[in-house]
Amino acid sequence: MNMIYRQPMQNVPKAPLISVANLGSVELVTLSQETSTSIEQLTELAYARANKFVLVLVENGSISATQRGRQCRLEAGQYAFFDCSNATRFAAIGDYKLLGIFIPGFLLQARLRNMPAIVAQPLACTGSPWRIAANLVRMLTNEIRHIPAPTAYCYANQVVELVSVAVEADTQSSFDFTGRNAIFRRCAAYVKSHLADCSLDPNMIADAMGISVRYLHKVFQESGESVCEYLRSARLETSRLVLADPQKASIQIREIAHRVGFRSQAHFAAAFKSRYGISATTWRRTASDKLAADPVCAAMVSEAA
Repeated sequence: MNMIYRQPMQNVPKAPLISVANLGSVELVTLSQETSTSIEQLTELAYARANKFVLVLVENGSISATQRGRQCRLEAGQYAFFDCSNATRFAAIGDYKLLGIFIPGFLLQARLRNMPAIVAQPLACTGSPWRIAANLVRMLTNEIRHIPAPTAYCYANQVVELVSVAVEADTQSSFDFTGRNAIFRRCAAYVKSHLADCSLDPNMIADAMGISVRYLHKVFQESGESVCEYLRSARLETSRLVLADPQKASIQIREIAHRVGFRSQAHFAAAFKSRYGISATTWRRTASDKLAADPVCAAMVSEAA
């Protein structure tokens, strides 16, 4: 459900109008201003969401942002990511309109491997990937009040995926210094589409990509993780998302473990607790309790029941 916040008028014709819509694990924000005042609401929202990244896409006008001593200016048709765990200040002069997406850090970092390189860097929204992603976000913002909470989590995952695809398209030439990055993305896509195969290993991945196992290890070494580490991370992050999705609450944990490629529930349980510090059962219950404690989401779940 959309929540509207208005600042009191202080010698200006109009005050900033901000809309915040909860969509499962992400939040969609629209903010517009027709006078020369700062966008303090966005700064406050970012401050209160230390475990998230915010994607800011400027549709009209321009804004500036400062984070960890790095300042960037975003013009219409540009976007940037900001890490909300670090103090961020947004400001604008004149008319502007922007779209923001708050995404949990673990979700975004599991999908985009080069986040440290692109934080607080202005990038252009080019090509069809961004048109598709932006149109979906606008549509969801308009329809959010009609989307049941369990279904919202599915849409949230789609938003993260479409945004990631668009970012990868934009950053390929800017941040990919060798052709190995393109091979890494192909390998990562193959891994994610074959997680259920418990026999998936470096040999299978190398054969599918048409490269040697030695070269495969070299490609992943440059990304900061070994092939096996990446494979395990992908399986655990996928299971974590499924466990947090209320629409999949009826699926038993052992079945989820099997679907992401673990041979046994015991092996999965040990790996999950080692990675996140809590059991899979506790994580699922915590996610469920958080949903129930949110009055907006709880009402939507009740309506869907």
